[in-house]
Amino acid sequence: MNRKPLIGMMLGWDVGIQLLRACAVAAAYHGADFYVFRTSGIGEHSISGMKLENDEWVDGEFPYPDAIYDYTRRRGIAKFQEAYRKLEGIPMGHTLKGRSMTKSKVYRMIQGDQRLNQSLIPYMTVRDPESLMTFIERHGKVIFKTNGGYLGRNALTAELKNDVIEVFDQQYLHRFAREDLPRLTGLLTAKRYFTQKMIHSVTPQGNPFHVRVHLSKNGQNRWTVAFHSIGLSLTPHVTVTNSELTYRGTSTWAHFLHNQFGEKENGPLHRRIDDYGLRLAEYLESVIGGGFQEIGLDLGIDEHNRIWLFEAGIGLPGTSYYQLQLALPAMAYTLYLLKKKSS
Repeated sequence: MNRKPLIGMMLGWDVGIQLLRACAVAAAYHGADFYVFRTSGIGEHSISGMKLENDEWVDGEFPYPDAIYDYTRRRGIAKFQEAYRKLEGIPMGHTLKGRSMTKSKVYRMIQGDQRLNQSLIPYMTVRDPESLMTFIERHGKVIFKTNGGYLGRNALTAELKNDVIEVFDQQYLHRFAREDLPRLTGLLTAKRYFTQKMIHSVTPQGNPFHVRVHLSKNGQNRWTVAFHSIGLSLTPHVTVTNSELTYRGTSTWAHFLHNQFGEKENGPLHRRIDDYGLRLAEYLESVIGGGFQEIGLDLGIDEHNRIWLFEAGIGLPGTSYYQLQLALPAMAYTLYLLKKKSS
């Protein structure tokens, strides 16, 4: 009897059990065996990990897998260097250096495509007080993000009011006079912040929202839209919709389209979003040269139904609700890599 291919999912830190379970189910659906392991569990000849058996996770010692779904994605980082050395030669979908795809680097790449860059939000790296003040005066309300941040952590919004810059950290309001601008700039540059114009992406009920579009390579090595998810801030004054400091809500994609835009699935807005996402994935792959299998796009939609790109995550895009939709193409693509190596 032919042995089933063996997929290992490599973890560098805690991951929600729902995603691990979804990956195990997806691997089985595609005809593969599956286990999860941490980088610390990699030995020279075997790996300590866990396998799902009878709906329970069982610890065990496993052979090296045939292919790896890398959910660590820290290649080139000193702490993980030994793990990647031991696994050298095993196919895995993400081969970019860890944290190499910063937000501003991806934005600069997208500027090279005349169609895609129409959805780029005006932005700049925070460097000096004069250019920062000019940017705030031009756009009125802005958002500050760390270049390597995620999940809205440490995001700040700012607005110019009567010569005072009001900075909101999603919990407390801080006021800076013009003469305080050098101090504010120093605080932001030390943490590698950049700033964007604030986009008014708000439901008719007044709730800020973003649309997450998860793009994934499938078993035929093609980019697909794995799922759409909605992030709503149910604390309307917290406009950073993925911030842990807001009470967050969601909606099904179909209900969101119907309720907010009067459209059905696969209607004009849906198609525009998917076309944009797939074009962006294919373009980034052509510019970067491959080495990644998933992209998480966070999009805003303004009052004119114009799509804006908040950010494109090539690191570890995840989901709170659509684990199986994420896992199915991820496992299929991992098996595609194994088949490609064997051919």
